[in-house]
Amino acid sequence: MPNLIQTFNWGSTLKNNNPELYRQLSTAYTNTAIIVNVKVSKYFTDGLQKPHMNPPANDPFNINFEIGDVFVRTDTDQAWMMTSRTTSSAVTWTLIT
Repeated sequence: MPNLIQTFNWGSTLKNNNPELYRQLSTAYTNTAIIVNVKVSKYFTDGLQKPHMNPPANDPFNINFEIGDVFVRTDTDQAWMMTSRTTSSAVTWTLIT
């Protein structure tokens, strides 16, 4: 998987008209890119391997993951990052692509 660039140019119009939104978007993108590029735990599936779907919100499958882990479906070109956990199997996966 190719690495993401560490910064994204949101354009001078956004930077000039709404500097706070520009800062928030830049911070969120940079944090996501760093995690995707350096996080060791990435799970890739082509839709044929378990769990045969998007990452489940409440399933024993989630025991193997921790916050910040990335789940990628190559068949749909989508990726999620685990952003919170309430129990060992109940988690929140946030779509990042």
